Amino acid sequence: MKNNIFLTSDAATVIHDAVKHFDFANKKKTLFIETSGEMHEGEKRWIEDARKKMEELGFEMTNYTITDKTESEIEEALQAVDIVYVAGGNSAYLLLQSQKNNFAKVVKKFIENGGIYIGQSAGSIVAGPNIEPLYKADNSEWFVKLNSFEGYGLVDFITVPHFGREDKKEAFLNHRLVLMYGEKYKFILLTDRQYIRIQEDGMYRIEEV
Repeated sequence: MKNNIFLTSDAATVIHDAVKHFDFANKKKTLFIETSGEMHEGEKRWIEDARKKMEELGFEMTNYTITDKTESEIEEALQAVDIVYVAGGNSAYLLLQSQKNNFAKVVKKFIENGGIYIGQSAGSIVAGPNIEPLYKADNSEWFVKLNSFEGYGLVDFITVPHFGREDKKEAFLNHRLVLMYGEKYKFILLTDRQYIRIQEDGMYRIEEV
């Protein structure tokens, strides 16, 4: 799974830079998974901005949700693309839907076979080993319905998106940083102008635009 994983906070801001690190000329077919935004009411600017930017760059997009899909249906959908993009939104809801169809197992196989994984916010969080440290103060119905807090396990750290944003300041100072302190997991605080690239040697590099 080396060099095939890109984890972003705000993909619309950094995706133009991420494409430099893979064969974008021949790998453009993208399954755009917007599952994590399904429970949000109103405008979903973070998803629409990413979709618009990717279309402008030349990604060949297929909009998709893993909700109510079977494992075999997802496998078939991934066979037709080069890239899987997992958009931001509600991480607990995304993980809940993933648990129903073994999405983590399917996407790992996709990456091992050369497919590219791009996560945005929630899509970056669930790529790690566990989501509990970020959301154990969240009493949403989706969080309490999870079978476990175990993430996809694509990387051995937990991405913490939107660090430094003014509208997220209170959440970080009053909840996230306090709850993460002393945890057994490794965390990477990611601003909206940064993304994490897994290198060929298996190590990660934080890129900034």
